[in-house]
Amino acid sequence: MKFIQHKASQKQQRPKKKRRLILRNALSILLAIIALGLLFYPIVVNFMVAQQNLTTIQNYRAQVSKIPAQKEHELLASARLYNEYIYAVSQGVAFKKALPDYNKQLSLDESGMMGYIAIPQINVRNVPIYHGDSEKILFAGVGHIPQTSLPIGGINTHAVLPAHSGRVNNTLFTELDKLKLGDVFYLSVLDLDLKYKIDNIKVVDPKDISSLNVIKGKDLVTLVTCYPTGINNKRLLVTGERVPYNQKLPSEAINRNSFGYNFWVMLASGVLALLGLLIVLYWLFANKRPLYQVSLEKLEKPTLAHDSLRGDFGAGFYLVTSKSVAIAQAEKIYPDQPLYLNVYRLRKHKELSRWIFKNKSENWEKYLSKVKNSNFVDKEHELIIGPHPTARKAQQYCLKSTKALAHLRYLKSIPLRKGKEQS
Repeated sequence: MKFIQHKASQKQQRPKKKRRLILRNALSILLAIIALGLLFYPIVVNFMVAQQNLTTIQNYRAQVSKIPAQKEHELLASARLYNEYIYAVSQGVAFKKALPDYNKQLSLDESGMMGYIAIPQINVRNVPIYHGDSEKILFAGVGHIPQTSLPIGGINTHAVLPAHSGRVNNTLFTELDKLKLGDVFYLSVLDLDLKYKIDNIKVVDPKDISSLNVIKGKDLVTLVTCYPTGINNKRLLVTGERVPYNQKLPSEAINRNSFGYNFWVMLASGVLALLGLLIVLYWLFANKRPLYQVSLEKLEKPTLAHDSLRGDFGAGFYLVTSKSVAIAQAEKIYPDQPLYLNVYRLRKHKELSRWIFKNKSENWEKYLSKVKNSNFVDKEHELIIGPHPTARKAQQYCLKSTKALAHLRYLKSIPLRKGKEQS
């Protein structure tokens, strides 16, 4: 009576276990998708921002190409006049000319874009430069501090271009701290292409603007960002002095950002993808590994009568995962007769009511003790999988029903000359 009650409770618990397993797997997959999404979010967003910047700059170049030469000359003349005003203020000299309107300088449309910047050594590729340094401007790209020179070059100028760092949705100047003395950056404003060689890098307090003054006789541009990333209680200033555009410098070929965020994400993703592939391959092939049975004849369509001997798991059709174990077992029973090694593969065995013993556990021992009782007949399971009693790495499969045999796919039969072939 107790055994019947135990079997009934097992039947009730199995659907619950199956539901918990499905829920656990679904939750694991969901968490994995969320984790991958968070991992790739910065890469995807920055790619989209880069594409948007590319479109913006293509439109800007198209506008510049359509500007009449006279109009471009007037824009540059006005910008130089503005820079004269900035220089005069820095030198404490009264500016006697009409004060230029800042927002109209180098402006082709209402977007406020005045040019773009590239810093190849840290993978900053053509980011728009806008008028002003408000949060709205810095969210869109690189800004320009109005109290400094416009970035058109020329002696007695010092343009200051701020940008954010550490933003997930736009890296901008995040890697600015990786630049070294001698590195370069490029500015493109209207038809002007300007090149600056970095000659000064320093970290200052946010209120320290002494390094941003115009230096007589110099053509300078300073890039500014918050530092250190995430704390932002200092300012990183990277200053470059203009050099001839066609002058090639040794540092230009160096990539300072070879091992940046994208590299580590791709490396981690590659490792995870490889692990995932190995897991998939394991589930595909571990569950489809060949199973062996040795008999006196080819068994293309085996039946329970072909192997009716009572084994470790009771009556049934037995197979093993090891070829050598299958041959050794058959040689004991048929020592002097020609044998056939029949090879099979079990398909969709999860559809069968089964009991799997992964090792020689307490449950495995209890089941074997029940089998030894001649009155015990296991009608609950169609398939039993468990460790082989004598071979450490081999497993034995016991198919206990015609339905289970229907899941068995015949692969081939190999003749063994008097059972002497070795695996």
